[in-house]
Amino acid sequence: MDWHIINHRDYIDGPFATFDDAQREAFVLGDETRSMPRITRKARDFYVYKPPYDRKEHWQPEYWICTKEAALAQGVTEALFNQCTQAA
Repeated sequence: MDWHIINHRDYIDGPFATFDDAQREAFVLGDETRSMPRITRKARDFYVYKPPYDRKEHWQPEYWICTKEAALAQGVTEALFNQCTQAA
């Protein structure tokens, strides 16, 4: 099963072979420093990770760690998965 990291408007990274791989990458993206990261399950195969407050940026977007199928079931548009994650 392929896992992806997205937010409400951007494709961030993926696919990952496992949820744990995607979660580790999300923690790197969020500069996770907490011993108990804030990650909640919203639906089957759909999790929301809220990174810690960033004093430089003052906020960070939450990351959705999910399968494509779970995201589509939650109303995410399929076009989101067609975005390029590599710089040209």
